[in-house]
Amino acid sequence: MPLHAPPLGAPCWFELASTDPAASLAFHAALFGWSAVHNDMGEIGQYSCLRNANGTVGALCGLPPGSAGRRSAWSVYFAVANVDDRLARAEALGGQRLGEPFDVPGHGRGVALADPSGAAFCLWQPASPDPGDFVMFEDHAVGWVELATRDAAAARDFYADLLGWRLIASEAAAAAGVAYTEYALGDTRYGGILPMTPEWGDAPPHWSIYVPVPDVDACLARCAELGGMVCVPAFDAPGVGRIAAIADTTGAMCYVITLLKRS
Repeated sequence: MPLHAPPLGAPCWFELASTDPAASLAFHAALFGWSAVHNDMGEIGQYSCLRNANGTVGALCGLPPGSAGRRSAWSVYFAVANVDDRLARAEALGGQRLGEPFDVPGHGRGVALADPSGAAFCLWQPASPDPGDFVMFEDHAVGWVELATRDAAAARDFYADLLGWRLIASEAAAAAGVAYTEYALGDTRYGGILPMTPEWGDAPPHWSIYVPVPDVDACLARCAELGGMVCVPAFDAPGVGRIAAIADTTGAMCYVITLLKRS
């Protein structure tokens, strides 16, 4: 079912900053059926809320000034009660601010930072407890949020302290020989922490989103038709589902997943 009120500590917003927002929108609209509600944000340009058939799944914007050389990428925001308090705690735990906290009048306060391994993420203090029509955990919305890191033990300690996560060793992953940790708040599991192996090469630690789709293989075929890239070919994750990684025409990467049917 859709989740309309992410609790404190949970992923609460997903934002694609693109080198070509129009191209990114055209790609995702054709692939996932997303529509957009455009908002003029003055000096920072247009900010577009992305919607599936049931609600808002995230947002799309251009890269900010001074971003020469940056690639298109998704950012993940985590809900907190007080941005400044959690920023101070993150820095005490070895995190690094990537900019000063910022206010979006009428919406909330945020900050971008990096964990001790260098993976970038954002904290968000909403101005209101009402999340509007934000949705997760359904087809063509975000259904899983994952950190890939070279120091999974340190990441577990950092985020559990900062965001209050409950950590759970994945039995399905362990059976496949992978030490994968899921994180939860209450009874809801939001994502996982994936140890990066030498096969990842020089890829930096990073956060990724997973978008559930009815048929991963059909999604990959459509991605290719639209000029996107298959970054990781489809594979079956025992006990989980079928997964692949794709990039849009500007290089923004996400995973797509068809979950196993659960009784």
